[in-house]
Amino acid sequence: PRLTVDNINPLTNRMLLEYMGRRGIDADIAKAYCKEAYYHFSGRKDRRCFAVAFPNDKGGMELRNPIFKGCAGVKAVTCLDNGGDRCAVFEGFMDFLSYMTLKLAGDRTVCLAIPCDYLVMNSVNNLKKTLARLQEYSDIHCYLDNDLAGQRTTETIAGMYGGRVSDESCHYAEYKDLNDYLRGKKR
Repeated sequence: PRLTVDNINPLTNRMLLEYMGRRGIDADIAKAYCKEAYYHFSGRKDRRCFAVAFPNDKGGMELRNPIFKGCAGVKAVTCLDNGGDRCAVFEGFMDFLSYMTLKLAGDRTVCLAIPCDYLVMNSVNNLKKTLARLQEYSDIHCYLDNDLAGQRTTETIAGMYGGRVSDESCHYAEYKDLNDYLRGKKR
């Protein structure tokens, strides 16, 4: 069924903020980068749903709540440009928000001490789009999942950009991803 977004607001919904809290995400960070979206599926206007919404570069949004993971509009990457020549790459926005939460807490094991741009793939299926965006960077730091898809994606990026790429997943090797590292949830 087709998903239709009815309304987008600043992130204030108590249930969504509690969900982000259960994921270990700092509320102020969630509010800074996300919105809340109200939506319905075709033929189900009577059932209004809501989710945390993370915008991408093509006007679409990644949507998450405790029971739904999807996308509204076009699936695309999200680039947060800080004018740097370094870039940190994340598979999904929960990992990006986890990184920002860790950075706020002063984590030096995982987080870079230097300023950088951020690229959220929003899916490893966006690898082609990601590769095109990464060509401008002198240093690329991959914070992808510790699974086969994440490893292959990191290998592909490293195969194209060689010595400019650092696989940062070694810092959270005992965890499935950066969000699990944040929550202390080992595999």
